[in-house]
Amino acid sequence: MLNEERGDEDLEAIEGCARHMLSVITAMVNHSKIRSEWSDLPEYREWVSPFELLEQIKRHLAFRAGLRGLTIKIDHQDKSTRLRGDYDHLKNIIENAILGSLECISLVHIPSETKALSLTWEADEGEMRIRMRNPLEEYSDDRRRKIRTAGGFTTGENHSRIKMEYLYWAVSSLLLEKYKGAMFAQPVEGGGVETLLSFEMEQMQSSPTSKLPLGGLALETPGSPLKAVKELPMSLSILVAEDDPIARSLMSSVLKNMGQEATFATNGREVLDLISQSNDAYDMILMDIDMPIMDGVSAAIALRNGESGEFGTKIPIVAVTAFGTLSDESKFKRAGMNYFLPKPVRLRHLREVILEVVRQDKNIR
Repeated sequence: MLNEERGDEDLEAIEGCARHMLSVITAMVNHSKIRSEWSDLPEYREWVSPFELLEQIKRHLAFRAGLRGLTIKIDHQDKSTRLRGDYDHLKNIIENAILGSLECISLVHIPSETKALSLTWEADEGEMRIRMRNPLEEYSDDRRRKIRTAGGFTTGENHSRIKMEYLYWAVSSLLLEKYKGAMFAQPVEGGGVETLLSFEMEQMQSSPTSKLPLGGLALETPGSPLKAVKELPMSLSILVAEDDPIARSLMSSVLKNMGQEATFATNGREVLDLISQSNDAYDMILMDIDMPIMDGVSAAIALRNGESGEFGTKIPIVAVTAFGTLSDESKFKRAGMNYFLPKPVRLRHLREVILEVVRQDKNIR
């Protein structure tokens, strides 16, 4: 909200640092999940658009790349290719590969002239190949060994310090194994490193679309960032499930700023009770995941199973969670949730989700 009211470089830097720390924590948690749940890592198969996925990753990492004197440039094969796989897994494979490439660039020797980190991709006969060329990355002869070391790292072992880039690359490499793939890197003449991500995945061609990949849980939608919209042109009745009083206060301020009506529940059981008594009074639910008595995933499953009446089977549910860690989105989708918002919730993303709910539900005016 502060950024929107008086955006400046200090606020942008604070947010960038916070998101950097979140990506570090997320990589560590994802690594742990891969190690502990490898044989049973949740997967949600859907048709994913590489064009839309890579454009979202580009927006997400633009600030980090800018700090290192880079812009992200993507050369797409087309807009119609669809991959049959887990959107969450694909995002983590590609995003962690890029994060590792960015992380190993020294912040001390950033060139005065911005250069491009380029990405190209091609899908053919069941194989997906993504090439990344970073002109500022330095190649290390023992890179593969260090990635394997990071991939096998567990707490409590005696080890030398592992640089963060190797942990990012380890997460990407481990996930690639699930799709019979691998990561290859080689130095480029004149400077920089070219990295190839290659893996197998079922493919199809679809009509060009501006919609996000099938399966919901949209974080961002293409188009304008809606900075001019202070108050939405419609007022929805929103049920917010959140057990933390500070988070409730913040969400109350955010929704009030947008001209929306909010009712609060502190756990999933209260959500079920309010929906069963509502007579269709709510337009959507913002559902926190980690709550006492009944968590958000259990509450969503109960709603979709009709435990609070027919209305609960169709009301839009937005998963709101502190960490978008690996396979969380798969779990939310299987529970019947429609959208995904990470904490801290950005005003622009919340607006986009509310507008998408309005577009999808013809009964909302």
